[in-house]
Amino acid sequence: MEHSYTILLVDDEPAIRDMISVFLSEEEQYRVLTADCGKAALEILSTTDNIDLILSDVNMPGMKGFELLKIVKEQYPQVKRLLITAYNVEDYIGLALSHDIGNIFVKTVPFNFSELSKLLKDLLEDNIFGIERFFPKDAKIHRDLIRKSTNLDVEANRIVSMVNDGERGKKLELVLFELLTNAIFYGIRNENPEDKQNWNFDFELSDETAVEVAVAVDSEKYAVSVKDRGGKLKKQDVLYWLHRQIAQNDKGMPLGLFDTHGRGLFIARRYIDRLVVNIDRGRQTEIVLINYLNKTYSGSKPIYINEL
Repeated sequence: MEHSYTILLVDDEPAIRDMISVFLSEEEQYRVLTADCGKAALEILSTTDNIDLILSDVNMPGMKGFELLKIVKEQYPQVKRLLITAYNVEDYIGLALSHDIGNIFVKTVPFNFSELSKLLKDLLEDNIFGIERFFPKDAKIHRDLIRKSTNLDVEANRIVSMVNDGERGKKLELVLFELLTNAIFYGIRNENPEDKQNWNFDFELSDETAVEVAVAVDSEKYAVSVKDRGGKLKKQDVLYWLHRQIAQNDKGMPLGLFDTHGRGLFIARRYIDRLVVNIDRGRQTEIVLINYLNKTYSGSKPIYINEL
C-alpha cells in the first residue's frame, strides 16, 4: 500500500506510543515510524527521507520535546511539528513562544482520537480554514457578514442565541464581543490599541472587507468562527499575549494585567473548550471557538495556532 504521508511518533511511554501508532497506522494515508526518545528520533530523521510530520511527547528522559522540535526546525524545516502532553499546557506557553510551537495536543481521558486525526490531516494538507472542517459534510452552517462596529454586543448576543448554551453562553457572548472588535478594528482597520479614544466608529465595511461569522452545531459540539480578511495577526503575537497573562511579575501579578491588546484571545482560551487560531499573513485570520455540549474529554486545553 502506498501512503500519502510519513509521521514520526516520539514517546517514551510504550503503551501510549503503541496506542497512537496503531491508531495512525489504521489510517490508510499514514506510514508511522516510532522512537522512544529524542536521540532516536534524530537518528531516524537523518537516515529516512520524506518524513512529513513529527509528533513528539513533551516530557521525556534526556532530550525534551521542545528541544527536539527546535533541532527539527533548524535541520529539517520542511517537517511539520506537533507536541503532545498529558500535563497543563499553560505551563508550556512560554516555551512554545521561544521555540515557535503553535500546536500542542493534549492526552485527554478518554483519548480524543478523532481530534488528533483531524489535526494531523489539516496540518499535513495545509487545510486550516473553514468551520466546516469540524463537522460532518451534511452539517448546516449559518454565515453572516458584520459590516458595522456599532452594536457589536447585540450581534454577539444574536450569535449566541443560535447555540442555546445557557450560562456558558454568557461567557461566549463576552468572548465574541472582544473578537469582533479585534477583527474589525485591528484586522481590517489597523487601528492603534493605545489610541482608542480617537478611533472612528462611523463607517460601514464593504462585502469584500466585512468580518464573516459562521455558526454550526452537531450532537457533540458547537462552533463559532470569526474571520477577517486583513491577515495582520501573527502566531508569535498570539503566544506572546497568552504568555503575558500567565507569567507573573515579582509581586505575583500577571505581566499583562494592564495590557490594552490581546485580551480577547486570553479570555477566549480561558472560557472556551477549544480555541483555534488560523493565520494566512496578509490575507485572512480566522478564530474558531468550539465548545463540547457534554464534558466528554477531561484534561488541559490544547494550543492550536496555525500559520501558513
